[in-house]
Amino acid sequence: MAGIELGYLAPHPWIMVAGEREAGHHAATTTAFRRAAGEVARRGVDLLLVASPHWPPAASFRVGGAPRYAGTLDAFLPHVNAALPPAHRRDLPPVPYDFPGEPELAARLLDAGREAGLPVQLEPRPEALDHGSIVPILYLNPEGRLPVLLLSVQEGPAARSRAWGEIVAREAGRLGRRAAFVASGTLSHRFLFDRPNALWPEGEAWDRRVLEALTGGSPEAVLGYTEAEVAAGQVEEGGLHGLFTLLGALGPGARGSVLSYEGIVGVGSPIVRFEAAPKAA
Repeated sequence: MAGIELGYLAPHPWIMVAGEREAGHHAATTTAFRRAAGEVARRGVDLLLVASPHWPPAASFRVGGAPRYAGTLDAFLPHVNAALPPAHRRDLPPVPYDFPGEPELAARLLDAGREAGLPVQLEPRPEALDHGSIVPILYLNPEGRLPVLLLSVQEGPAARSRAWGEIVAREAGRLGRRAAFVASGTLSHRFLFDRPNALWPEGEAWDRRVLEALTGGSPEAVLGYTEAEVAAGQVEEGGLHGLFTLLGALGPGARGSVLSYEGIVGVGSPIVRFEAAPKAA
């Protein structure tokens, strides 16, 4: 059935693709990513939609319209190191990526978004991609077989991000695509750089509240969180807007299941799988 076939909330720790994991670290996350990749292949998904909070923000929803993306993750190193204390900055190996884009859908989203009164900006030229995009892409599309449509996230009203997700799903369905939508992001976000597998206690409690909503039949409840409730999780840039966009794309009645949940240098990093509710005949 055309439209959004699957959805995932998934983290993007660049160390998981840069060959710097110590043995045993983040094994649950790696295993869950591989499980998700197997499902994407089995379900006949023919398009990945990836919303990254680390695509440098603009005043609009950015849509990647390039026909192909090829490069190496190390080109994004200055942005990664800017977020790290000096003692934890390092060089990145040249992790390569190469996959097709989806310019036809990108052009449709530009028109549909603007028609709905949303600020949308088409990016027709490939840029040096960020780890928020590359990490889930390399796990879910390891051979670069699937086309990928890159999306940014926009802070602001949750309803606006949800509406944007609805437009993305509608236009993908009209093109007959069977898409998997990945909201690249984490939950609580306080770094503990010297503790690779740690979680901070208040953050873990906040995470579990969000995960209970996502898996308990009421994922839309997170759309109603107040600014104070979101701030309690010390969430990363972009907040929960990737998740809000994903929920809009899935539509009412979606339910999540947790494939993994662990701390990665203090950051609450679940992989949550979603499936849209069956459409009425």
